[in-house]
Amino acid sequence: MQKARIKDVVLAITYNCNSRCRMCNIWQKTDNINALGKDELLNLPENLENINISGGEPFLRTDLPELIGAIKTRCPKAKVIISTNGFATDAVLGQMEKILKTMPEIGVAVSLDGVSEKHDQIRGIPGGFEKATATLKGLQKMGATNLRIGFTLGDYNTEELEKMYDFADQLGIQMTLAVVHSSENYFSKDNAIKNKEVILEKLDWLMKKELGSFDLKRWARAYFAYGLKYFVQSGKRILPDYSGILNVFIDPLGDIY
Repeated sequence: MQKARIKDVVLAITYNCNSRCRMCNIWQKTDNINALGKDELLNLPENLENINISGGEPFLRTDLPELIGAIKTRCPKAKVIISTNGFATDAVLGQMEKILKTMPEIGVAVSLDGVSEKHDQIRGIPGGFEKATATLKGLQKMGATNLRIGFTLGDYNTEELEKMYDFADQLGIQMTLAVVHSSENYFSKDNAIKNKEVILEKLDWLMKKELGSFDLKRWARAYFAYGLKYFVQSGKRILPDYSGILNVFIDPLGDIY
C-alpha cells in the first residue's frame, strides 16, 4: 500500500453561507457550522504545500485573520488561498486588510459564474455580480496580487464562459475553471450534466485560447481543461486519484474525507 504524505488540504472552516447556489445545498446546513478553531488548526500537517480555505463562506468567520495566523504558524511553507463568493464586500475587505499583514502572498478566489443577472440567478442573490465585482476591485485597490475568478461550468451557463473569460482579462485577473459535479457529503446535491456536447465545445474553445499564448501557466490551464473534457466524456480522471494519499478534505467539525 502506498504511504500517505498529505500535501494538499481543502479546509472548510464553516458551513454558514450567504449564497443560495443552485448547485449546492451547504447553506441548508445549520449544525456545528463553525466548530474548527485556531487551536485545532495548529494540528495540521506541518509540511502542507497547498491549503484551500473554503466553506460555506469563509469570510463570515469573524476570527478568520486569527485562523490564517494559526495556519501561517503551523504550515509556514504552504500556499494558501481563500475561496469566497465575494458577496460580503465590507467583511472581505476589512478582514483582508488584517490578513495581508500576516500573509501578503495569500490568494483569494472569487466565484463568478456569469455576467450580471446570470450570475445572480445561479447564486441566488440579487445584485450578487455587482457585489462580487466590487470585492475583486477592492482587493486590487488594496494591493492583493494573488487574485482569481472561479468559474463553474454547467448546462445552465455554457454561453457565459467566453464572456467571463473576457471579463477576467479586462480586470487583469486569471480565471480558473471547474465543471459542475456532485458530492453527497459536501454539496448534498446531485448535479447531472445533460448537454455534454455543448460543454465539450466550450472546453475545446478554452483550450485553443490558452494554447494560443506563450505562457506556461496558460498551457497548464489548457491541459486542465483537457482533463475536464475527458472527465465529462468518460466519467473518469485523466490522472490517478490521490485522495487520502496526497490530499484530503476537512469539514468544519474536523472530520477528514
